[in-house]
Amino acid sequence: MPKLPQPIIEVAWRHAGEVGKIHYRAKRADGSPRHLIARQGEALYELLEQHLAAIGYAGPRTAAEEGSEH
Repeated sequence: MPKLPQPIIEVAWRHAGEVGKIHYRAKRADGSPRHLIARQGEALYELLEQHLAAIGYAGPRTAAEEGSEH
């Protein structure tokens, strides 16, 4: 089985107010990016959800959270 030389999924995130979707950016073979969406019930959604939870990501920051850093 061939091993891919670099990560394909570069970043994953959620949009405020969206439920059951995880956005992610994948890198094509030519290096160009592609914005895609994994939906709840899909295997990739479950995998991304586990990875986001493992790094402590719960979703986009609220306006109050953004203001508390400054």
